[in-house]
Amino acid sequence: MIRQRDIAAGRRSTTEGLPMVYARRKRLAAPATVAALAALIGMALGHEGSAPSPSPSGSAYALNGTFTKVDGAQRAALGLLAGSAPELGQDISPLTLDVTPISATVLRVRIGAPGRWEVPQALFTNRDAPAAGGATAYELSYVASPFWFAVARTGAGGATVFNSSAGPLVFKDQYLEITTSVAETAALFGLGETVSSGGLELRRDGRPVGLWNRDSSSLHPDQNTYGSRPFVMAVHPDASAHGILLLNSNAMDVVPARASVSFRATGGVLDFYFLLGPTPAAVAEQLASVVGRPALPPYWSLGLMNSKYGYSSAAECQGVVDAYEAAGVPLETFISDSQYMDHDQDFTLGYGFHLYDMQVFVAKLHANGQRWVPILDPGIHIRGGYAPYDSGIAQDVFLRDISGGYYVGQVWPGAVHFPDFMKPSTVAWWGGLIEGMIKQGLELDGLWLDMNEVSNYCSGDYCVDQGNVAPNNTFVCSLQCASGKHVLPNGMAANSSVPDGVFAPPYAIANWDSAGNARRPLGEKTLAVSVRHYDRTLEYDVHNLYPLFQAAATAQALQRLRGKRSFILSRANWLGSGAYAAHWTGDTYSSWDDLRASVAGILSAGLAGIPFTGADICGFMGWPTMELCARWAAAGAWYPFARFHHADGFAEPFRWPEVARVSQVSFSWRVRALPALYTAFYEARIRGCPVARPFAFAFPGDLANARGVHLQWLLGDSLLVSPVVTEGATSVTAYLPPATWYSLYTLEAVDGAPYGAPYGRSITLQVALTEPAPVHLMGGYVLPLSAGGNTTAAARAAPLTLLVAFPADAAAKPGLGLGSARCGPACAAAAPGVLPACGHMYLDDGEQLGFATARGTRLTFDGVLRKGPSYNSSAHASGDAWNGSLLLSWSGKGTCGGNATWPPLDEVAFLGRRRRARAPSGHRVL
Repeated sequence: MIRQRDIAAGRRSTTEGLPMVYARRKRLAAPATVAALAALIGMALGHEGSAPSPSPSGSAYALNGTFTKVDGAQRAALGLLAGSAPELGQDISPLTLDVTPISATVLRVRIGAPGRWEVPQALFTNRDAPAAGGATAYELSYVASPFWFAVARTGAGGATVFNSSAGPLVFKDQYLEITTSVAETAALFGLGETVSSGGLELRRDGRPVGLWNRDSSSLHPDQNTYGSRPFVMAVHPDASAHGILLLNSNAMDVVPARASVSFRATGGVLDFYFLLGPTPAAVAEQLASVVGRPALPPYWSLGLMNSKYGYSSAAECQGVVDAYEAAGVPLETFISDSQYMDHDQDFTLGYGFHLYDMQVFVAKLHANGQRWVPILDPGIHIRGGYAPYDSGIAQDVFLRDISGGYYVGQVWPGAVHFPDFMKPSTVAWWGGLIEGMIKQGLELDGLWLDMNEVSNYCSGDYCVDQGNVAPNNTFVCSLQCASGKHVLPNGMAANSSVPDGVFAPPYAIANWDSAGNARRPLGEKTLAVSVRHYDRTLEYDVHNLYPLFQAAATAQALQRLRGKRSFILSRANWLGSGAYAAHWTGDTYSSWDDLRASVAGILSAGLAGIPFTGADICGFMGWPTMELCARWAAAGAWYPFARFHHADGFAEPFRWPEVARVSQVSFSWRVRALPALYTAFYEARIRGCPVARPFAFAFPGDLANARGVHLQWLLGDSLLVSPVVTEGATSVTAYLPPATWYSLYTLEAVDGAPYGAPYGRSITLQVALTEPAPVHLMGGYVLPLSAGGNTTAAARAAPLTLLVAFPADAAAKPGLGLGSARCGPACAAAAPGVLPACGHMYLDDGEQLGFATARGTRLTFDGVLRKGPSYNSSAHASGDAWNGSLLLSWSGKGTCGGNATWPPLDEVAFLGRRRRARAPSGHRVL
């Protein structure tokens, strides 16, 4: 509901069906009065109850009139009170303010003006329809003049999640700014994509985080790279959490500071979604409901993949596959880098990769239960007689420059045009090219989309192809390029509809180059921001969305052509990419620093709704040592997405006996854990949870310790991964959150905390070079394990073992925040003296479109351990003992069904810490 209050007079008006909105008159804005009002409505404003005023030198707006209901939103107008910073442009007035309840826990607040660019909502898939109505978990309050607003949870003491009184509201054509206060005790996560020098948690030192997709390798910390995610999650010491999503695709800086976070965008509108939580898991689900729930990947794509920049023939590729088999490392998928093409031209085959040889290679992979995924880059070589170019010209699918002609860039094959994936006919053209590849007998199982930031050797608003640019990988521009509106040759008129400010924006974000220079031009080494899409939209506005449009077009094509779930791997990304594609962290270096940084990169992507993420195992560039590759293989076996990929030299696991050994053991365990891993991806699809979870996400009640852990992660609900990531180390110090933990390999129990403590503890684990990374199973969970196999198909059919891991003691507290570690359903309440353990397993055919809901696709495990009489062989009671039982039941909708063939259940092992459990057959691998 909306309430407009006048505290002095006691007047109130009410409108049903919308969230509470409190209007405070200007005369009530004195700090003491605001503090009293905050106490009255159960809100904490600013710090210590005070409400900081906007900067007196900043822009200011006032709310004019009252709210009216428009299309489900509550709308009001904002008029300019005072402008500032004329060097950034003229302030826009009036503005529209829309307040829209999306659901009981998601509130949308949009500040905009007519004719402004906005992110198209149709781009998101797997998202929830608005479900407003009934009680809401939030209140929105505002001061009318100068205008600011706050969003808080309802109820007494409801915490504030956004308060714009921390700074001015600025709204110009190419500069928008708004600031919220944030408690100094909160841990902030999100933004990116970047390799943070400070680990996973955002540094609150006032340094801006630039959001602008750029082909800039992860060699340089704290710089913008391949993706942009304008989303921040705050986790508080009381274990609560909330999220702030700014749905704006323009270049922007986000500035986390000691007591605030500022958003500075170069265009668009301020379209905020406030995610009320109150737990990290709830925030993840709310984010997914807005930008799209992650895609459920095909079962086979969870197996190990291999690729390399530099394989020279189909025969060499087959030799690599054979070497994996000889080394006993279970390889599922072979990914082909661009060397399979004719001089890096999409949809061609080059020397050494003749059609017949490739048909044989792919057919043999499929006969062995393995898969093939080729790469595609967006740039289409400018060459008459090259079918994709000719058909692209004929169908008018390419982006246009300021002259009105097709924009010219340069990448691997030479001079190129770039497809406009916003255009419907381009989507059909792209799908037709993929179809032609399949009709050649190259039965691909998915596609790898690279260089889609977009990457470009050149910079300029207008570039000319002289026809002499040879294919190369030097990243040196050989085109003739110039920047600016007035750079066209004599007699050629520039597109006058491109605003002058696009060529020289008044505000430069933190856009870094490879030399470490900040605030570089937005069009540097990518598409010019003056490029036009088919509907006249400027690249200036939609640059960050290019990979999302391409992934959507690719997903549409593969679904039509294959009729089943397909695998898409995309380097560039934006919010919502997880609903279409997997992601990897890009061009890492073979270094210990990059191994360590990979963990934060993967965890950050998962928090942003892209759970199927990994890093190139052993690093992409440089020459890894045997030790580095061994440790990276052990860690990478527990990434959500696992792939060996390298450029310089060779880094496949069979190249060193030690790496072969640790890879054989580690990836065999990954295959065994696939029932649990696939279930974790199902939960990501249903509930939005990351698959790899930071400790602060899984154990927010232990935030004081969890926020500093960025080299371990929880995989799914119950597996804690603690890899060795330090050169020369033979052990790792692992932090165990408050719980009972069991080694996955030996089933030995260890307590994560002393009895009754609300925090965990650190232990030292010895890990030899050829041993897998330590993995522990959390007490209170039931883990399904496969007996394993050389491929995911073999492992699916192999018998199951259920590990029923009980907590330490019925009287022991599970630890603050332990419950939110579970993304799946919680255990049923247990009677006093009873120890519960529960879990579930989802299984469909592994490739069907969407996911199954029939009762025969989800098996629930409910275990209990209770004290009772122990019976001897004569059935006589012989004292008390702990007796375990396990109930298996189907859950889901309707009658039993589904098209999955469930494997036989071979063994159930009950684990308790009072004595070491006997390991089931096949468990002892060390």
